[in-house]
Amino acid sequence: MELIGLSCHLFSFLVPILFLEIPTLASGKFSVIGPTGPIQASVGEVAELPCYLSPTQSAEHMGVVWFQSTRVVHLYQDGEDQFGDQDPNYQGRTELVRDSISSGNVTLKIRDMRFLDEGSYKCHFENGFNQDEADVMLKVSGYSHKEESDELDWMDWVTFLISLFLPWRMTTTLFTLFKGLCCCQNQRLLLGSERSPKPSPQSSVDPMAGCGITQAALEDGL
Repeated sequence: MELIGLSCHLFSFLVPILFLEIPTLASGKFSVIGPTGPIQASVGEVAELPCYLSPTQSAEHMGVVWFQSTRVVHLYQDGEDQFGDQDPNYQGRTELVRDSISSGNVTLKIRDMRFLDEGSYKCHFENGFNQDEADVMLKVSGYSHKEESDELDWMDWVTFLISLFLPWRMTTTLFTLFKGLCCCQNQRLLLGSERSPKPSPQSSVDPMAGCGITQAALEDGL
């Protein structure tokens, strides 16, 4: 009987301790890890800002908040995106990629990048028992090479269309005049403040001769 009473006493003592330990085990300490270097993006492109939990654990039921300074960039809570507190500058431009959220890995996408988006971002996780965050630096540069290429393609098409409608001789004449004007402008810049000798009244000076452009060339173009 004494043994039974002692066992019951120990059981009643250990049960509260076990229940106290359960939240601690469930809460599991974690750290938030971000990229080691800055994320590079160009204006108009999509930037992807990754972060993940260590050790690996699910973040499906956690709160995930992305901040820039004090502004809420994106909020995930109660298993879905929350846009009520999102900063107006990011509305309609963000997406939290949750394909690997069961492993504690999430990526913030920001579309239509702007220069004002550049700066330091914070990836913040919390589960009610623990919280941590990591810094992610975003660098925004000018237009992407693709957009520059598209612009050049557009200019090539315009040049091609103009050449279809302008006669060849007129195109040659315009090119000759443009070349002469550019050449003369360069000569003036090189001479600076030096004064050229005045031509004699009897001499006839061709203003385009020094640039290699003659009246005959213009007439031939016409």
